[in-house]
Amino acid sequence: MKKDRIGLIIAATLLFVFALGVHAPKAAPESNKESVQTVPVTQQESSPGTGKGSGQLVFDSAQVIPKGPQWLGAPIMPDGTTLKQGSGRLSTDYNLPYTQVLTWYQEALNKYPHTKYRDWKEEMYIEDQGASKWHAIIISKTGGPKTTVTIVKDNWTWIIATLFVRFAGVFVVLLVLWIGLNISGYAMKRFFKEDKK
Repeated sequence: MKKDRIGLIIAATLLFVFALGVHAPKAAPESNKESVQTVPVTQQESSPGTGKGSGQLVFDSAQVIPKGPQWLGAPIMPDGTTLKQGSGRLSTDYNLPYTQVLTWYQEALNKYPHTKYRDWKEEMYIEDQGASKWHAIIISKTGGPKTTVTIVKDNWTWIIATLFVRFAGVFVVLLVLWIGLNISGYAMKRFFKEDKK
């Protein structure tokens, strides 16, 4: 009877460790300082390259943004002053408050379903999670009546870092499972001693 109870405890422990391993790869909240919002997507017009339902195909934002100036498929709000333009970054200054600039970008990107809004203390970080050539649109909150918008190009550093984090996460899960199995194996050897022949 005692052996059955110990066996059940070990089995429950293994199931618990396995359940932790299954839920570990899911994204955890990033921090208390930021909140993640997804812009609601309206499918009033069908766009080329889009699918229906949850199995939407990934497509470039240049296909659905309003006509006008753009950089690497990211919309550029008109009437701005270009501060800095390089191969991987474009910074533009506007004589408008942050809320007006953010509203314009939300309307410009409302038909593009692959954006994630990260509301940080000093900036709004609009991240592309689709197939566009731009990686993020950063809208500064600290300029008062002036707002600086920076568009960042998608780069290999970010892509490799993301893949490395996922790759390392798999090994962390496997390590937790291996430790759990070793502990349960040690407990079984201790409690279920072999009878000497």
